[in-house]
Amino acid sequence: MKELTVLELEAVSGAGWLQDNLASLGSKIGATVWEKGSNYLNVEVPLIGTVNLSTIAPNLGKDMGQNIGSSIGGSIEKALAGLPVVGDLLNKWLGN
Repeated sequence: MKELTVLELEAVSGAGWLQDNLASLGSKIGATVWEKGSNYLNVEVPLIGTVNLSTIAPNLGKDMGQNIGSSIGGSIEKALAGLPVVGDLLNKWLGN
């Protein structure tokens, strides 16, 4: 069985370039916001004390941002692909 390259994996992933790029942008924004807001993520837990959420889940901001960006990108691609006249052309161009 052949191991897929990154380009081959992206080609068969089902997502278009817009969705992929918005997911990537979202993950970067989410990671930055999560990191910068770590001072505000302290939670008082009974019997344990103060716990910082960024210590427990360091990648949560990145993952949330990636999911939000992917959802927005997918919605935009679906809306563009559904246009009556140029939908097929845009669908092919977006890689769907």
